[in-house]
Amino acid sequence: MRLQAFAGLIALLAAAPVDARAPATAADLKRIETDVPRQDWYPDGYYDVRIAAEAELAEEPAAKEDLAPDWGDGAQYDILGCGGFFIMPEDADDTTQRYGNAALEIARMRRDLRTIGYPAEVYAAPLAAYERHLVEQARRRTPDEILIALGIGSDEIYDALPEAEEETEVGDPPEAALARSIEANRARVARHLPQVVAEGGCGDAPPAPVIVRTEPPGGEVLLISAFAFKVCTRKLTDPWDRFACRWKEIETDKPTEIRGRNAYQVRWPDGDVRRGVREFDLNYNDDTPTTATFRKTGS
Repeated sequence: MRLQAFAGLIALLAAAPVDARAPATAADLKRIETDVPRQDWYPDGYYDVRIAAEAELAEEPAAKEDLAPDWGDGAQYDILGCGGFFIMPEDADDTTQRYGNAALEIARMRRDLRTIGYPAEVYAAPLAAYERHLVEQARRRTPDEILIALGIGSDEIYDALPEAEEETEVGDPPEAALARSIEANRARVARHLPQVVAEGGCGDAPPAPVIVRTEPPGGEVLLISAFAFKVCTRKLTDPWDRFACRWKEIETDKPTEIRGRNAYQVRWPDGDVRRGVREFDLNYNDDTPTTATFRKTGS
């Protein structure tokens, strides 16, 4: 079942069209606060990341039938999901690196549960408890552990790790306890909705090579992941400041590893600038780079 789901994810990503749109504004993000209020236990900086994550997931709608497929034994929703969300390490600030994955995971689960139609009384309390667990787990991590969690730890960091000791699990893992709590509530008040399970995700989609070009040539291309840009929009007066927000300059006409949606700004020598958010067309079938062209006029 998981292999089928993963194949579907890759097919979807491979077919994703190139898309350009205006990024969310500070006012757009502010409106989310009504639906996602600040909690008194949130650590410093986390609320901005949490709001940005909610906006990020709002731009990635999911269909109910894809979230809760029926593999022959009744429809089920896997709370652990099958998608992947990424924080490009070079463009995320320290707080986003620490808490970004937790915020995105909670936003994804919340989006899924609402899309399928579960009432808040089924999931709100268990999800809030799980969010607190993820945030506390992230809060306790050392800087090296954060890099390891993001998959970017250096060889020196991994070599310095103490040899892992065999762990003895006591009780349910937090993810299983979350699914069990939501499922108990579902069975009590919403038995007609799909069962909730925690089987385990099918992994994150990797980056893929993209050759970035400008038309006319000579444009300077800066990219930042759409999620990191939202955090900057929450925190900064000018999120387009290439130094205050960690924009990355992309070398044109050369393959560059890119993941999914990115905010962009392209400046030509005559001073013309194009800005927006773009979903890159990525090739997951082989190692052949796709091409993304930023034009002064048109799409």
